[in-house]
Amino acid sequence: MKRRPLLPPPPGLLFFGCFSGRIEILDAARRLVVERFGPLHPEGVSPLFPFPATETYGETMGPDLRRQFFVVERRWPQDGLASVKREAIAMEEEIRERWAEAAGVERPINIDPGLINDCRIILATTKDHAHRIYRGEGIWEEITLVYRQGRYQPLPWTYRDFLNPAYHEFFEPLRREILEDFRRGPSAP
Repeated sequence: MKRRPLLPPPPGLLFFGCFSGRIEILDAARRLVVERFGPLHPEGVSPLFPFPATETYGETMGPDLRRQFFVVERRWPQDGLASVKREAIAMEEEIRERWAEAAGVERPINIDPGLINDCRIILATTKDHAHRIYRGEGIWEEITLVYRQGRYQPLPWTYRDFLNPAYHEFFEPLRREILEDFRRGPSAP
């Protein structure tokens, strides 16, 4: 029996989930994303979402945090997320140097890159855990949401804010676009 050739997985949509207590800092992050990763998708800027209060972030980032997603227009290889996380760390540091004193917090922004494909949302992180896969140079990845039975569904480790149905509503049209690209074949963007 002849084996099928191994093919690379189709690319997904790269996004950055940013949260901060100040809108102007989120705007600075958006500018850095565009500068380093190219134009944003036409539907690639989410509304501002309230971020759940946590001890983890409250101490270093302050109160009243809000999350915003920025989705890059260009398709991204599914094995390219780890290098993006390293660049996101550099972007956080650049923003910290510029904004920490003015914002009055130790950490003015958190920037988490992720990938949307046809059946899941993946996040990159610097923290190891049993459900994460090591991708090299201090970066792990996890499946955060799976698309099953017609909707995004959480897993036992899904971050609390990713349980928000409004996030799912934001990601859903992007997922549909990826599916349409798959149906059109390799010439799709």
